[in-house]
Amino acid sequence: MSSVELNHVTIRFGDFTAVDDCDLTIESGEFFSFLGPSGCGKTTILRAVSGFNDPTEGTVRIGDKDMRGIGPNHRPTALIFQNLALFPLMSVADNIAFGLEVRGVKYEERRRRAEELLNLIALPGQGDKMVSELSG
Repeated sequence: MSSVELNHVTIRFGDFTAVDDCDLTIESGEFFSFLGPSGCGKTTILRAVSGFNDPTEGTVRIGDKDMRGIGPNHRPTALIFQNLALFPLMSVADNIAFGLEVRGVKYEERRRRAEELLNLIALPGQGDKMVSELSG
């Protein structure tokens, strides 16, 4: 596991500054949480670490690697969204196993584990369907 380091990270959306000059280091194996009121930048920082928001200024490093230009699907991170956020053009099984794919788990193993989870929640055999084909 690698450390996460933010150096002078600023994130702006137009004229609005969501994160201003953030310096943060989370060491490997360290438990860390963000606490603060709504709108203070917690999610924006997590999105920057995960690759969903690029810093306007500063750098995000994971281990010894600068994450600039590295998309969310190629980072050693995972982000679970508060609200439903599925990939509409991927199958149910691929949505379930996305985090495993990011970590380099082979297709057969991802598929086996996705089917195992679908069985656990009483949706056996639904892995090949698109998310939009499920109801309720």
